[in-house]
Amino acid sequence: MSLENNYLRIAKIKSAHSLDGKLKIHVISDIAERFEKGNTVYLKLKEEYKKYVISTFNPMKKRTALLKLEGINDRNSAELLDGVEIFIDKEAAESIRPELDEDSFFYQDIIGCKVKYKGRDFGVVLDIFEGGSGDLLVIEDNNNKTVLIPFVDQMVDTNGISEKTIEINPVEGLLDF
Repeated sequence: MSLENNYLRIAKIKSAHSLDGKLKIHVISDIAERFEKGNTVYLKLKEEYKKYVISTFNPMKKRTALLKLEGINDRNSAELLDGVEIFIDKEAAESIRPELDEDSFFYQDIIGCKVKYKGRDFGVVLDIFEGGSGDLLVIEDNNNKTVLIPFVDQMVDTNGISEKTIEINPVEGLLDF
């Protein structure tokens, strides 16, 4: 099992925020308790996962928040982390799965799903990342072309996630090749 499989992505660092090392982050987890003071998170630095402890977490608007980690104490240190992804231990994350609503899932569950479009095989989900106005699915279609689809209920049906399949319904013109 690769090291990557031991962790679950919960956020991504957008930028340094202040002189004391605070980080502006894009949150992809809906479970606020993951960001409580004293919790452990891991930053993926190159191919290594480095452990940090949360000092403070302040939600802002939508999926943006300010995060302070122990050991990141100045702006220069924070700026070196721009674009770095934040993870938690996957085993700890999985321990709360039974508490999730029936139709809830982890973003990680979508990665690797087969994608159907108009009832036909279309491709595979490679990743999910933050776009300007929301999250985007990164899909590799059957022609090995990368396609970005807004991850919104109107365009992505996740009802088949337990079978590792999703259906996309993009607005007309989005997939015109």
